[in-house]
Amino acid sequence: MENNALLDPLERALSQSRALLSLAQAGDWESFETLVQQRQQGLLSLNDQEYLESLTMADLEAKAAEVIQEIQSINQTLSELAEVSREAVASELRHSNRAAKAIDAYGR
Repeated sequence: MENNALLDPLERALSQSRALLSLAQAGDWESFETLVQQRQQGLLSLNDQEYLESLTMADLEAKAAEVIQEIQSINQTLSELAEVSREAVASELRHSNRAAKAIDAYGR
């Protein structure tokens, strides 16, 4: 993709999305939370009408759409990874609760 300053905010969001994917794959949900908040703030600025008009005037809508599509694809993968992690944590919690009950029962 050619380097155009108008696309910088989208490219930054894409870079952050890729970093979020790496963090999610590593299970680093604490760092993930920090970065996702930063990315969200940047994405909010992309909703500015003047910015969108500038992309149109520079004939960059197609390139912007490509970047947005890639971000959306990463977001889908992130959702899937988060669901798998959530299920694993829930399973661990159920197991821990059963172990605690067994220990309580044995201690009586």
